[in-house]
Amino acid sequence: MTRAGGRRCEVRWASPQLLIAGFLFLVAATYAVTGAPRAVDPPPSLVVDPAAPPALREVEVRYVVVDARGLERPGYADVGLPDGAAADPGTRLAAALAALRDDLVEAGAWPASLPSPSGYVVELDRRRWAVVDVAAAPANLAIDVADELAVVRSLVATARAAVAADAVRITVEGEERPSLWGRVALADE
Repeated sequence: MTRAGGRRCEVRWASPQLLIAGFLFLVAATYAVTGAPRAVDPPPSLVVDPAAPPALREVEVRYVVVDARGLERPGYADVGLPDGAAADPGTRLAAALAALRDDLVEAGAWPASLPSPSGYVVELDRRRWAVVDVAAAPANLAIDVADELAVVRSLVATARAAVAADAVRITVEGEERPSLWGRVALADE
């Protein structure tokens, strides 16, 4: 730099404190221009009124009834599923199993005292596994081998049809057992 008199003037920074002060001034000026960080809005309240029923969507589910001779008959049922659960494979499987149970009770192959089986779907090793859980039968269950075989085949065929399962496991009260109700062996897949 030169002065008015023609002499040259050198500017020397005496300490780094001047640089730090300049940087802090720059940060403060930026903060003043852009403003303080804004508070994030709180998430919306997701309070569900227990008195209000959930919105149901009517969905057609497919099940398969296999008779004592091994002949398959497809069945269809319209069921009301919660709006968001209609695409869930586990929910669709449970609905198809409930419809299958109702059909088998009418045919006399499923004991009316036993509830509907539950089911869920798992994706494992690029395969879709359906797990069907059935309640244990009472000791005095009046069902023969042919009816129990038809139930096992119907459960497997329904799981394959309802959710395009590659493999099906049947459990009894959450445990793997060698047979469903003591008459027909459960095959491993």
